[in-house]
Amino acid sequence: MQRDAVYDLITKISKEDISKTVLTLRFNSAVTIDAVVRFEGEYMVVRGREAGTNDDGRGFFIPYEDILFIKLDRTMRLSDFQRMYGEKITTDGDSILDREADSAAAAKLSKDAAALSSGMSVATPAPAMDPAGIAKQNLLARIRAARTAAGSPAG
Repeated sequence: MQRDAVYDLITKISKEDISKTVLTLRFNSAVTIDAVVRFEGEYMVVRGREAGTNDDGRGFFIPYEDILFIKLDRTMRLSDFQRMYGEKITTDGDSILDREADSAAAAKLSKDAAALSSGMSVATPAPAMDPAGIAKQNLLARIRAARTAAGSPAG
């Protein structure tokens, strides 16, 4: 990215969200920003934490050319993006796009509920692959197999 693009994006992010901002860099590294100290010609200076560590409050001098993308590490509504770019939203804080997305989700939910009540099958997502749950199931299967093998006569 270039300096102007990074500066423009960072200044659009609200002060409350800066601490939820992650700079993803080349070579599979990332920095969670705590505070932006300054923008220089070739790099920016931030205080933050490198991804995968517990070391808070470290200083980083990040070249603009090494930034692949900027991520806000929170759930974003469409109205949040509209606020960032100064677009008009409704008086209740939602945007028309939020309402359309919410009504589309509600329509899908009611369609699935109607299909279930009429006896039709609804495609369900695959269960989440929880590593701890998988390990537990594997251990239980081994214990059952060992008990079965110990209880059966040798043939």
